[in-house]
Amino acid sequence: MKLRTILIFSNLLSISIIIIFLLISYVHMFLSTDVILLLSLITIGAGLVSIVSHLIVTHPLLKGVRDLSETSKKLAEGEFNTHIEESGPKEFKELAASYNRMADDLNQMFQKVKESEAFKQDLIANMSHDLKTPVASINSYVEALQDDVLEDKETRDAYLATIHTETQRVSQLIQELLELSQLERNEGALKTEWIHLDQVVIETLQEFDILLRDKSLQLDVNLDEGLRPVRAMPNQLKRVLSNLVENSIRYTQDGDRITLHISQSMSETCFTLEDTGPGIEETDQQHIFERFYRVEKSRNKSYGGSGLGLAICKEIVERHGGEIGVKSQLHEGTIFWFTLPFNMKEETKE
Repeated sequence: MKLRTILIFSNLLSISIIIIFLLISYVHMFLSTDVILLLSLITIGAGLVSIVSHLIVTHPLLKGVRDLSETSKKLAEGEFNTHIEESGPKEFKELAASYNRMADDLNQMFQKVKESEAFKQDLIANMSHDLKTPVASINSYVEALQDDVLEDKETRDAYLATIHTETQRVSQLIQELLELSQLERNEGALKTEWIHLDQVVIETLQEFDILLRDKSLQLDVNLDEGLRPVRAMPNQLKRVLSNLVENSIRYTQDGDRITLHISQSMSETCFTLEDTGPGIEETDQQHIFERFYRVEKSRNKSYGGSGLGLAICKEIVERHGGEIGVKSQLHEGTIFWFTLPFNMKEETKE
């Protein structure tokens, strides 16, 4: 039975009982027939007016219930962007507001599920691509060696060197995936220690001496005077600096300049790495810290990388309580920056 029918039936029942008792009262008052008839007509008219008033008053309530029912059906069918007008009595406004908040929450959850599904598909596609190429290369070289068609020792050594390189490439990709997965799950304790920034910079940049010389790049390091030690995980801080420097070297033209600047405020330390490369489009900047995202869409091996380096940097910096970002304009170079707060705890366990 519908709510409207129940309300009408209950109203008719109550009015009928009142009219019956009034009519009985009129008869026992020893009134004349004309007076009883007149009073009865007035009572019945008042009852009808009461019924009409009841329908008018309850119409907004019934409309609100009907809207809620229809919207709930849409919600059950997957239309999460539906809302109810917050009007009527206070209770209905509160109910509509609660429903709208629930719909918004469900819509956000649904969008996250869709994004997660899309990300999973992209992850599988990217992994397949990045693994297929080196595996196919290794397979072809191994087959050539097995067939004994190579009599030249120099050529055989070159084939073996290529197999070794491709194997390292696959191993590095797998290692970066495992590292990123561990960072995202916050596995283990965050054991920080006080470290001197000049020492970290020297140890990090030493590994790039050959690359810098090969491309005739000049790397300027500017450290503010009186830099205080910072609390961080040394190896992870070196990993962030290493990834950013390697990325700048990769995209900076031969003979150009890269600048690393470290400054401090009362609350944080800021690391800024500026290069004179080709720059990054604004649409790419919004996704550059996502896993497997590459500005160079062809995934050309000449640019190296697996598309995981910047994602790892982001996870490390955020786990330390800092922020990371990028500023760039096409043909005017790129600036990567990240911060580390001074209020890091010595050990945090998730």
